[in-house]
Amino acid sequence: MKLAIIQQRIFSNNPQRNFEAMKAAIQTHKNQADIIVFPEMAVGGYMLGDKYNNLDTIHDFMQYNDQLKVLSEGTAVIWGNVHHDGKHLYNAAYFAVDGDWAQRASQTDRGIYFKHLLPNYTFFDDKRYFHAGHGNFEPFEFKGQKVAIQICEDMWDETHDMSPTTQMKAYNPDVMINISASPWVKGKETSRLDTIRRHNLSMPFVYVNATGMQNNGKNVVVFDGGSLVVTPNTIHELPQNFEQSETVIDLMALEAHQNPVEHKLYEALIHAIRYFDEETLAYGPKWVVGVSGGLDSSVTVSLLVKALGEDRVLGVTMPSKFTRDITKSNAYHLSEKLNFKLLEIPIASMVDATLESLGHGGYETVEGLSYENIQARLRGHTLMSVSSLENAVVSNNGNKIEVALGYATLYGDAIGALAILGDLTKMEVGKVAQSLNEIAEAELVPQNLIPHDEATHVSWEFAPSAELKDDQFDPMKWGYHDALIEFLQKDSLEDLLTSYRDGTIYNTKLGSYLKTYQLDKPEAFIDDLKWVIRTMNVAVYKRIQMPPIVSVSDYAYGMTYRESQLPQTYTQKQRALMESILKM
Repeated sequence: MKLAIIQQRIFSNNPQRNFEAMKAAIQTHKNQADIIVFPEMAVGGYMLGDKYNNLDTIHDFMQYNDQLKVLSEGTAVIWGNVHHDGKHLYNAAYFAVDGDWAQRASQTDRGIYFKHLLPNYTFFDDKRYFHAGHGNFEPFEFKGQKVAIQICEDMWDETHDMSPTTQMKAYNPDVMINISASPWVKGKETSRLDTIRRHNLSMPFVYVNATGMQNNGKNVVVFDGGSLVVTPNTIHELPQNFEQSETVIDLMALEAHQNPVEHKLYEALIHAIRYFDEETLAYGPKWVVGVSGGLDSSVTVSLLVKALGEDRVLGVTMPSKFTRDITKSNAYHLSEKLNFKLLEIPIASMVDATLESLGHGGYETVEGLSYENIQARLRGHTLMSVSSLENAVVSNNGNKIEVALGYATLYGDAIGALAILGDLTKMEVGKVAQSLNEIAEAELVPQNLIPHDEATHVSWEFAPSAELKDDQFDPMKWGYHDALIEFLQKDSLEDLLTSYRDGTIYNTKLGSYLKTYQLDKPEAFIDDLKWVIRTMNVAVYKRIQMPPIVSVSDYAYGMTYRESQLPQTYTQKQRALMESILKM
């Protein structure tokens, strides 16, 4: 059996565009393959939010099913779309053969399979919109063979009470096909292959995934493709480069094939920018970037130029009296290397004017954090003003650690149309900087900005600074806080405290930094931990006002890692563990 696997780039809420692409693929492959397979929700897209409650939209999507059935004349086609039975909405896979619906031996549910396992975590809200399938796992009959079809989560069954894959195995199908719209996150390549192999299948398993970008309003996700065919003896990988591809596979002559992607995180960000820009900013605005000369802004402006071209990017450097020469030098270095236009708009006179105005209100002295935030907000004001004059949008440059700790000023550096680095730790931003330089075979991002993880500490030539006062450096314990914040998002604080008390923390990444930052001293460890937790909690109100974040993990702030504004409390056991550590 030959399959044409279409790693389709799916455009959310654009069924006509998706249909035209599907039509072209069918016409190309109808004489080359027995079955042409498209991903989950190929017609209308997956992340539609409450648009799923709009019956006009649902009925429009479903009208394309009959058109695709007609296109199956002379071949066979599998695709994903919604199904509404007059009462309930389903996430469905359709199977048309030679202009008609495929049949099962029992003659039930002609041409359709309903998704049974509905994900309700991270990006997904399936149970809010869809009903689960009603238990029909019988394969379809096709040219004397039995073809089992399932949808995405149906294979990711470890946390569910039922396994569709196991139910399907009982019918002894000749091939099992999973159509997916599964977003890419770090480590996805390993997890999807491990999940397939865990089922220990004796027949070929065909996994067909989407490419492109979709969003839920708070998070922008990308799909890498990464389709593959797995047999007991062979793994054949298809492209996982975030771009649409069409490949014909002969299941009877399957050869082992790997298709790795170098610089995967870099590629994810580049495609997120490019697809987001094309689909949500179709008028083609410029992107305005505040180029401070630091690591985050350097990586952001470099990614935007690489994704969209130098003519679409406008840099703005906004020096104050605290700006160091090396910062200015780095900003101009980037402009020269990447050839984007760079404006220099000093903010000192704006600061003075603001202080004078506040003086009329009786605020004769403004200092400390208030003074620093005035500068940050004036930089945001300047960027938004340039954006308005240029009919442009502003990028947000903050990384995940800054987002977590609220190290951003509302209406200052917390503005923007898209937070490109908002799910990357500082160390990961450094890795992307290295990728930029390696791919360009040149020093785009100045080496003096890039952190080096030395296992027990992080070394810098030029440590990060907001440059809002003399000799200011960021308060983060880089490396350690990167790891700690990600740990606190997904793991048990009680386990962390227990591991510190019994010493096993030193066998972990977190433990490798403790002595460097003098956190091997119990009081310093507890003080720092409480500071991080308190600061993260106080910053919730900032995070819920952040621009959409490009998500590369299962714990991106937004709709993936969801937060309410709550008082900070500790469990009784957490308090007891902290007290016992302080007595060590």
